[in-house]
Order: sequence, then structure tokens, then C-alpha cells
Amino acid sequence: MEQFINKNEKIKENYTYDVITVGSNTIDVFAYTDRSKSICIKTIEGERCFISYPVGSKFLIDELDFYTGGGGTNSAVSLSRMDLKVGYIGKIGNDENGNRIIEALKEEKVNFLGVKSKIPSKKTGYSIILDSLERQRTILAYKGVNDDLEYEEIDKENLKTNWFYFSSMVGKSFKTQEKLAEFANKNNIKILYNPSNYLTEKGSDYLENILKNTNILTLNDEEASLLVGKGSLKSMTKKLKSLGPDIVIITAGKNPVGCLDDKNIFYEVYPLKIKVVEATGAGDSFASSFLAGIIKTGDVEFSLKLAIVNSHSVLQYKGAKFKLLKFKEAKQKISKKDIIIEKEKL
Repeated sequence: MEQFINKNEKIKENYTYDVITVGSNTIDVFAYTDRSKSICIKTIEGERCFISYPVGSKFLIDELDFYTGGGGTNSAVSLSRMDLKVGYIGKIGNDENGNRIIEALKEEKVNFLGVKSKIPSKKTGYSIILDSLERQRTILAYKGVNDDLEYEEIDKENLKTNWFYFSSMVGKSFKTQEKLAEFANKNNIKILYNPSNYLTEKGSDYLENILKNTNILTLNDEEASLLVGKGSLKSMTKKLKSLGPDIVIITAGKNPVGCLDDKNIFYEVYPLKIKVVEATGAGDSFASSFLAGIIKTGDVEFSLKLAIVNSHSVLQYKGAKFKLLKFKEAKQKISKKDIIIEKEKL
């Protein structure tokens, strides 16, 4: 199989890590109750649905689960379970929750290369995930020190890697990712970028410094349309590719995934029919699994299949990391599943 390589046409051999992820970390609390109500409001722009609870009342939570989360740690654990050497860069508070995140990473064989805040009032990120009757979650997110990662705080001697995986970061942390993108360009490090809608809504000019150094861009259809306008998956992937990435992937929930590779072959990948229990972390598992496939095989079609089976595994259970597959498990699932992929040269 022909291996996917970056713009400099050279694979770096003197490295410590296969991938270093750079992104957020949180403690995620999942609260489940059958007392929530769904209310949908129709406007001229469409319909929006809301989770509602009675004002002034108290009711019992049926289930309460605690997990570590955040795009940076979710992707790091996913990549590590794919038998890759992984480091994680992010900022945590000097608190018990920060220690829990470091210990959880250590258990998953991920090295913490990030920064502990020295300011007592700055705490680790924390999210409360509220479930609806339709199993569509709403997240109350406290960012904590996630937005405060500064480039000068990072030990550059630790950045011996073939890939960076960037998940969404804002504030000072976004500026740090911009500088890391420049560092990557100068040091022959490839980048997968997985921005969320609160970044893509700022437009392609805002993300230019990262996009022009990105090798693989993966995002959902809403995020894609915010960058290049609404259109078919084919048209959006072509427009996104013109911004700099070699490979562009657009996920679309229950609808087919679109991928335009570095040889201008367009893939349409059909999701499997499964019962979705909880959607948190599915995007992280998809993007990180695709990258793992590229690193291990260089084969785009296999990597898309790997991304499908791992993200579908996450969707069927609670927690972003709970049912992330190991590489051997994922390959076995691929062999047993009829994953439909259509492709054409554009």
C-alpha cells in the first residue's frame, strides 16, 4: 500500500511519539433522568429542540457516571489503544481533577506533556452532560484552564513526533496551536485538525495559519458549511481542500461520510445501522481512528473503515472512552461488517 506522506515528501524517522495530541481535557459527569422533557420550537429558520426541567422542583437522578473527557484526551486514548506511541499536551488545574486526568492517561499509556496551572483559582475543565428522552445530549461546559495554554510553557524538547492531532481550542490555547503549526511546518511534523463549530463560525481566514499547514482536516457537515457555505459533500470537500489540507473528511451524523483524499478520489462511506446510546466523543474517535489507520497502513479506504467501526463502538455506550477499540479488535470488526464505500475520481 502506498503510504500517505506530507507536503515535504519525507517521513521523519528520529522521533519519540507517533502522535502528540493537543486539545482540551475535562472531567465529564453524565446525569440521566426520565424527568426531562423535550420541547421543540418552530421558527422561520427551522425547528430547534430543547431539554427542559420544571422550575422550582427537585427530582432524583437515575444514573450518575464520571469519566475523563475532552477532545485532546479522548483522541490520545483512542490512538494509544491503536498501539501507537502517544503524548498529550493541554493545561490542567493544580487540583484533584487534574491529577485524575493525568492518572487516567498514564493507565492508557499516554504521556502527559502538558502544563499544570500555578494559579489556585484556575481549575481543571468540567462538563455536565444532560441526557434527553431522545438520547440527544446537552453539555454544560466549564472550560477552566483549557483556554490558557501558552506556547512558552511547552517544553519543545518533548515535541519529537511524526504527527500532531489538534482538537478545538480557543483563547490563548488557539494561538498556541497556531505557533505549533508553524513549528510543525519547520520540523516536518504532519497535522490532523479537528475544529469545532465555535472555531469554524469565525471563518476560514481566522483558521488560515493552521489550515495551510494541515494534512488531514476532519469536521462535521455543520462545521464545514460554516467555513465554505452549504453544498453537497463533494463540493464542500473540494472547497475545504483548496484551503490547504491534503485530505478532507466530512461526517454527517446518520448520513454518509464524505472524504476527498490527496489523489482527488472522493469516498462516500455509509454508516452502519446501530442503536445510539450516547454521542459524546464519537467525532474524536472517528478522527483519531482514521489517523491511526493512515499511520499504520497509509490506506485511506481501510482508515475510513477503522474510523467507522471505532466511532460506532463509542456511540453504543456511555462515555467518550469507555468502548474505544484496540487495533486488533477493530480489524476483527471490519472483517465481520459489510461497510459500504463508494468512490470516484474528481
